[in-house]
Amino acid sequence: MAQESNYLKGASKEQKRIEKEKEKAVKQAQSAVAKGMKKENWMEYMDVIIDENITSEKGGTQMITALELEGIKCDVIQQAIPNIICFTRTEMSSDDNGAINKSKITEDIFLLVEQADDVGTRIQQETLISYIRQVASTCQANVTLFAIGHDKLMKSKRAGVIKRIEWEKGVLELQLDLNVTTYCMVDMTQLVDYVRMFCKALGERPHKLKQNKDLFIEASKQSLFVDVQGNGYLQVFIAQLQDIRSVNEAIASAVAQQYPSPLILSNFIADSNNSDAAVQKLADIPVRRGVGSLASVRRVGPEAARRIVAFYSNTNPDLKIE
Repeated sequence: MAQESNYLKGASKEQKRIEKEKEKAVKQAQSAVAKGMKKENWMEYMDVIIDENITSEKGGTQMITALELEGIKCDVIQQAIPNIICFTRTEMSSDDNGAINKSKITEDIFLLVEQADDVGTRIQQETLISYIRQVASTCQANVTLFAIGHDKLMKSKRAGVIKRIEWEKGVLELQLDLNVTTYCMVDMTQLVDYVRMFCKALGERPHKLKQNKDLFIEASKQSLFVDVQGNGYLQVFIAQLQDIRSVNEAIASAVAQQYPSPLILSNFIADSNNSDAAVQKLADIPVRRGVGSLASVRRVGPEAARRIVAFYSNTNPDLKIE
């Protein structure tokens, strides 16, 4: 009996040790994921995938070398559509056992690198829009067009070369029809800065989206926070009321307590028989100041009420509220 009791105690102790080690492993994995996915470490989990056709163009190899010298990882792979540059992100996550899992996600923005001569020919043949539409449909992504050698093409004296006015009309129609922006490059090396810019923006995008999701207002220490549940909204309304002349914090708080949002206050003013009636009702709102033996009660008053009504009912942007 004693041996059985000792065995159970030993098993229980071993179980606790295993659970403690598991808990420690989970925390370590979570910490490693958080550290690895920091905003400033975007280069570590972003890869640039370049179609092999681009490397065969003049300056293509030098472009890749320049990107790698900046610390950006590049892979040259034959793509389903020629002359495409895309971006992949390594996502990290941890499971309940403390294991770190990695998966690659292809971003939804592709860069299409074409020679300006080919772009000009498609514009003249009125096939550019249909071609870009097909590329976007195949990639299932937003496409940005880069035309290499644009300056040289515009200076060319060859017969049949596209004129500048034709070019500008063609890329404008592309932007209006498909919302595709065209960047005109002198040569391939100029593309380096744009690839880095896109890669950095995509690398930082999840952090910026999370930041925007957490707060409606990008706030400093002096600003007012409003979270996704709307907490803090009343304080913003009180601060807005204090922008009106002669409306202090006590008056603003009293009005906001009675009408807790700009819309409710505006609707009250609109539903009143006339502005004078609205002014009279606002003027009679009690304003409590101080506490204890120093407490006092006064009214909003006609002047502050008149300015509040004018501010929330006026439709003339040039009106100066005296």
